[in-house]
Amino acid sequence: MKRIPQPPVNPAMRALERHDFWPGFIVVLIGGVLAFGGARHLTGVDTVDGSTAWEIQLVKAFSSGGLQYASQLAPPSPPKLEDPAAEAEALDRWAKQQANATPPKWKVRVDTDAKTPCPT
Repeated sequence: MKRIPQPPVNPAMRALERHDFWPGFIVVLIGGVLAFGGARHLTGVDTVDGSTAWEIQLVKAFSSGGLQYASQLAPPSPPKLEDPAAEAEALDRWAKQQANATPPKWKVRVDTDAKTPCPT
């Protein structure tokens, strides 16, 4: 094996090999924001407390029996009082309210505090 002679290297004239911190930091920061924003995407499904559910909340509610459908809601029970006259009046008011009641406008609501495990 023969060695090929190399020209002399002048360290002062050689290009510096350096890595910048800021471009990499900015790329990692943008990636973190996109990952966090993607994981907390709003679904447009109403929750029991009146806000909008995140995707994570929707998955948890689905797996723990936290989905509420408007057709599954039972009407409020009639009032029971000890005084017969007051109870008759309260029952009359309750009957009028039930006659004028309209079904809820929502199709599905999410109960984010549901704890019933999934049956599967």
